[in-house]
Amino acid sequence: MCDEICCMANLNKELIRQNIFQLLDDSGLTDLAFANLLDLSEKQIRLIKKKEAEFSIDDINKSCDFFRKTINNLNTKQIETDYNLRDTLILAHKKNPEYSTLLEDNPSITYAINYELLRNEEFRTKGLGSGKIRELFEKRGWNFKSGYISTAMVRNADRIKSIPNPKRKGWYLYTVK
Repeated sequence: MCDEICCMANLNKELIRQNIFQLLDDSGLTDLAFANLLDLSEKQIRLIKKKEAEFSIDDINKSCDFFRKTINNLNTKQIETDYNLRDTLILAHKKNPEYSTLLEDNPSITYAINYELLRNEEFRTKGLGSGKIRELFEKRGWNFKSGYISTAMVRNADRIKSIPNPKRKGWYLYTVK
């Protein structure tokens, strides 16, 4: 789906890097899964995120193919957040095992929080315990352990608050700050 690149001078590699990582966030792929897709190490992905390395042209082309974007899409403007990208990619790649297997795995916990949990009305209004959050994720086919969910809630304390569960001493409900 990417155009063949004949002139490197016209590429805004920083904009392309930003757009690829926005698409990565929107897709829910973990950094490790994305690194494997591009045949890179997870360390190399971290270096690219920190602007200490760059994507190669082959990496950009593979990203374009996976995210179903042209190089012009990535090179001309900042990509807007797409809350349905993961589902769109699942449908688009259902006959391509190289890509579909990546999308069948659990998304990153950050994705699950941002794109599912924070949009859930009950979570937003009443709060949910880690067990109920786990059930919410399981409805999407995602299997996260309750302890892992609790840890993720604490790590996202800038957006999620924990309140004592009035029905269970020593337990917490989580909701939006």
